[in-house]
Amino acid sequence: MRSRHLTAVLAAFVLALAVFARAQEVSLSVGAGGLFPSSGDYREIYGSGLSLGGDVWLKLRGRFGFAAGFGFLSDKGLALVTGQGHAEYPLSFRRTSVPLVVFYEFGSGPARVKLGAGAGFHSFKETWETVEWLDPLMRPSLSYRGHEISPRIVMTATLALIGRISVFGSASYDSIRAGADSALGTTVKIGGFQLLGGLAFKIF
Repeated sequence: MRSRHLTAVLAAFVLALAVFARAQEVSLSVGAGGLFPSSGDYREIYGSGLSLGGDVWLKLRGRFGFAAGFGFLSDKGLALVTGQGHAEYPLSFRRTSVPLVVFYEFGSGPARVKLGAGAGFHSFKETWETVEWLDPLMRPSLSYRGHEISPRIVMTATLALIGRISVFGSASYDSIRAGADSALGTTVKIGGFQLLGGLAFKIF
């Protein structure tokens, strides 16, 4: 399964390089924000988390183009385990994403809006930071890993400030499902709406 994901990412990277060579306009955006999960189970355990992201936007002739990027999400939460009493265990969740989208751009002045759709290549890891076994001195960490490819939609608005620098805000949605071997229990959605804001730099 990992080799299949790696092949898909490499193929997408090669395609991005080919598009880059034909790009009429190239810009880079870097921002931070938060994830608002679509799953109630995820929200109950983790709430919303810090998201960081960056994208390279390659505009072709006309209004169409391609974008490729990298995203990072970090969350902390608590799992409630019932049985002989109740116990809470701290959890951490990390997710890295490589989004690839096709976009259409509206506007030609200082304000522009891009609407895009494509796919995201995701790797995630959930860690039970402390788990007590029969021996209280043994407190190992348990972790669960996964890889998913999911559909992605995004809308980004930019406003030129000075020279090649703009401010931007973006809203995106990723539909990602985790496997059953996690604190969330069954296979559930770990994606949702992500809002980012930051700066964009026009390279050429």
